[in-house]
Amino acid sequence: MKTKNALNVSGGNLAGAAIHVGDRVNVRVSKGSKRPASYPEGCIGANLAKRNYVKYLVERYNHYREADAGFGRATHFHYSVLFKNIETMFKAPTYFIPEPRFEELVDYLHHRVDNTILGRVNNKRGIPNYESFDEYVMEHMGAAVAE
Repeated sequence: MKTKNALNVSGGNLAGAAIHVGDRVNVRVSKGSKRPASYPEGCIGANLAKRNYVKYLVERYNHYREADAGFGRATHFHYSVLFKNIETMFKAPTYFIPEPRFEELVDYLHHRVDNTILGRVNNKRGIPNYESFDEYVMEHMGAAVAE
């Protein structure tokens, strides 16, 4: 007699492990543990400069939100919320958004950074919250191209 709910796990960790439940074999790959080998052509992730600039803005937003706690903001901050909001608004994961929508995504991220407490304080003082895309490419990507 076979046990219906028997569970055998082969492999050291569950990422990519074969899990045998009864007569079925399921392969489980945990989400977030692996990125795609390459992003599809025509999406932001396929363009190194655009992908890195979006990553820069997301990191900037996270840094500013962490600083908000110093201004007395009491709500707990979750890093993944921004990515979920982007996915909801643009109907695609962040780096899979089509390149023609890059400016729209950048405007959204600029607004989010500017709307943090530190962002508003910096705006009042005339301190820039982030580099423009062209400045970012010249400073960060220009050095990579030169090497």
